[in-house]
Amino acid sequence: MFESVMWLLVVAGGPLLLVILMAYVVARRRRPGPAERRESDRATDRLYHEDKR
Repeated sequence: MFESVMWLLVVAGGPLLLVILMAYVVARRRRPGPAERRESDRATDRLYHEDKR
């Protein structure tokens, strides 16, 4: 009986723990603000223009 409960915890608990962890990471991921996006776009344009020369 104890072995079947442990097996259930491993089989069901492992994927459940992974789903919870992935949801936490997605929820905590920081998105760049408008100023950061503009600066990134400027830096990208600068690199492309330097590369064309």
